[in-house]
Amino acid sequence: SPALLLLLALGFCCPGIYGQSLEIRVRSPTDITHLQVGQRLELECQTDNNRGAFWIHKDKRGTLHFIVFISSTSRTTFGNRRSATHFEASNYNKNYYLVVKSFTPQDEGNYFCVMNFNQMLYFSPGQPAFLP
Repeated sequence: SPALLLLLALGFCCPGIYGQSLEIRVRSPTDITHLQVGQRLELECQTDNNRGAFWIHKDKRGTLHFIVFISSTSRTTFGNRRSATHFEASNYNKNYYLVVKSFTPQDEGNYFCVMNFNQMLYFSPGQPAFLP
């Protein structure tokens, strides 16, 4: 499955190869070190192409979870029912967004944006999101 392929390749792909660049930056809250339970968290994946993007969550135990695939036309495919109600996903002008509607301890971990380009997977650096 595509999710399994992404999970297996996490340690093997490097951003920046062949001119690809992925960057995740937190838009809100401005200081990620002060996350609170129930807070809305917005992540943005800036890319140099518009081919769709995956969002992956690596929890505190190191387990990887497929959250969503966002197509270039903004169609979303969530990994499970909880993801579809707990997260929002969209894209605009080569930027792919993930929103955690109400942050919980279960949401702590690192978030990755992943793209498939020329049959290679490109991973962004992980964006840590932890409660204080």
